[in-house]
Amino acid sequence: MTSLLSGATGGIRKLLAIVLMMLTLLVGAPASSADDATVKSPVSPQESLEHLVVNPDLTVDLVAGEPQVIDPVAIRFDELGRMWVVEMRDYPLGKEGGNPTLSRISILEDKDGNGYYEAATVFADNLNFATGVQPWKGGAFVTMAGEVAYMKDTDGDGRADLRETWFTGFSEQNTQLRANDPRLALDNRIYVANGLRGGEIVNVRQKLKEPLSISGMDFRFDPHTGECEAVSGAGQFGMTFDDYGNRFICSNRNPAMHVVLENRQLQKNPLAAVPAVVHDVARAGEQSRIYPITAAWTTSNLHAGQFTAACGVEVFRGNALPKEYFGNVFTCDPTNHLVHREKMTADGATFTSTPADEGKDFLASRDRWFSPVNLEVGPDGAMYVVDMYRAVVEHPEWVPTELQKRPDQLLGNDRGRIYRVRAKASRPSDSLAAKPTTLAKLTNAELVDHLGSDNPWLRDTAARLILERRDEGLRDLLYGVASKDNALAKIHAYRLLEGLGLANPNAWLAALEDSDPRVIEQVILIAEPLAQEDGPLWEAIARLSAHADPRVRIAAMLALTPNIATPTQPADRWEQQAMLIAAGQRGGELLAKLLSDPEALEANVADPKQFVGEAARLAAASPYEEQHQRAVAAVLASPKYQRVGLTSFFGELRRRGVDLADSMSKLDKDEYVQLQRSFEQAKVNVQQSESPDEQRCESIDLLALTEESAPTLTALAIDDASQAIQLRAVAALMQLSAIEPWRE
Repeated sequence: MTSLLSGATGGIRKLLAIVLMMLTLLVGAPASSADDATVKSPVSPQESLEHLVVNPDLTVDLVAGEPQVIDPVAIRFDELGRMWVVEMRDYPLGKEGGNPTLSRISILEDKDGNGYYEAATVFADNLNFATGVQPWKGGAFVTMAGEVAYMKDTDGDGRADLRETWFTGFSEQNTQLRANDPRLALDNRIYVANGLRGGEIVNVRQKLKEPLSISGMDFRFDPHTGECEAVSGAGQFGMTFDDYGNRFICSNRNPAMHVVLENRQLQKNPLAAVPAVVHDVARAGEQSRIYPITAAWTTSNLHAGQFTAACGVEVFRGNALPKEYFGNVFTCDPTNHLVHREKMTADGATFTSTPADEGKDFLASRDRWFSPVNLEVGPDGAMYVVDMYRAVVEHPEWVPTELQKRPDQLLGNDRGRIYRVRAKASRPSDSLAAKPTTLAKLTNAELVDHLGSDNPWLRDTAARLILERRDEGLRDLLYGVASKDNALAKIHAYRLLEGLGLANPNAWLAALEDSDPRVIEQVILIAEPLAQEDGPLWEAIARLSAHADPRVRIAAMLALTPNIATPTQPADRWEQQAMLIAAGQRGGELLAKLLSDPEALEANVADPKQFVGEAARLAAASPYEEQHQRAVAAVLASPKYQRVGLTSFFGELRRRGVDLADSMSKLDKDEYVQLQRSFEQAKVNVQQSESPDEQRCESIDLLALTEESAPTLTALAIDDASQAIQLRAVAALMQLSAIEPWRE
């Protein structure tokens, strides 16, 4: 089974598994434990607490339930501490299934301060498959079927009477794989997860602009101007940021992915062949491990105990859980009725993680209807869990037609719960959510003071309100914060100065001298548009390409594209990709610089030959003959990297339609002779069975460039004693048009 906003594997096995699942929902699924067998779903909201299992140092509170909320899929908190709830009441098929448009946005309040949100106001209803909400200027941006709209109550009755469509064209092919989770980020843009189906986005408020494709991409826009763009990612359902603006997404089998390289950075050098832009922080697919404590039906028994419906990813930044939970990444899996937790640590340019508790998960239930789909850190610093609470959370596209209208598909469509998970030592009565705040009424100075708060919700909400006000009187206040010794406050202040257009460009030069690498990284990102035209700024950022922090080095290299940077410290694959992007059309220059100091190359790159090959390909892709000449000269002068460099360089030219003979005709006499000698030496080397397979494979790859090598390669494919050599020779022969006849 897959989750809300999830896909599934195909095939007969999947179909049979779904049929079995649907049948067992009527007769009762086998229990995974004796305790599970006693749970007769559904149960009341209060009773559901009895079946939830968390670590003994934590406690779970029910903060909302039916009838106040039905089928909740996302929540946000506004500056009054109110909870905005997205209710997907038209799940699973919505309007496309011939049903009414029943989704709605409700605003919940805890008026008596006991920690339970007992008062609900319907802000907007009759929406078509709503998927997310982001408060803004007293109203909210809402994602729903095919569009992003802004809604606001302008007459004070609690209901939205203003509705402006900002963007349309998001894919509506499937009711669950749709754009979702709008979220205001540190860079003053609202990001939207793709939903996997993409779309051709029309900016309704800027009608003269061409539609924007977000195929394989996520989306962001400026809430003030409406300017929008595609960004790296393609998250499925859910998206989260850490304190420093790092973005994390998820998909069915991938519980936590970090977006390492942004599309705007890739666009600086289309010649660079970047294999990936996101990194699996947590183990994914068959390598993932989760521990359901009740029956969990999946579309394949091979997926048991693995993520099949990962959604609602959240980096925990609150302070109402024990300290060891801060910075952990959490992911829901409604199929397995649990929320998983991973301890995340920095790893070079990105992050890695390990399961926090082997053999168990952060939160799990013995109740088979428990269906957590999203997470949010609240004003009180606690983790809030959004539970659709349904018998079936299944992707309609993967359910056989004859089962799509069965009544059990809708069991639970009158229910929904939201929980708060906190440390036992904390008290819900201390919650900011339980004590409505008045941030909206604070002065500019009071809001700016909150940028230094240790409560991330206060920081983020204060920053949003400052951004909304666009008051020039904030300039001095923000510079005052930037002068203090609080890294997070500085970062917010710098970002707001940028977003409000209040920054003095000279300020970035001084800010680059900060002692905190995370502050420096943000300042580089902010100053990047100015660096190319500001000599002192360019030089300051260039010096930072050798900084001790890998993220600072990457930001510096990419900010100055095109420029040449080589590894001065251990560089992971992401930093190497940044070097290739930063080189622009000067791949030959990069290659020459790498090979001029092989000791530094080998000390700082895990696989030097691979990196040399990538640089050689980039050089060949350059439109400048001078770059080609520099590349060939550098490779021919490097005995250790000669074969891999020549193979990659001339192989890329061949891929671009340039014949080897034409390429060689442009070489001077000495280079021509050297290249011929390289082919001859490779031919000898491949026949030396005592040579290491690695060397012989490199020689085979080089010989694959010449049609004259067919007899030699054929003999290796047929007769060589090494299977690795035979396979490499066969792969080489596939690149040739004149293949030597095989012997019978």
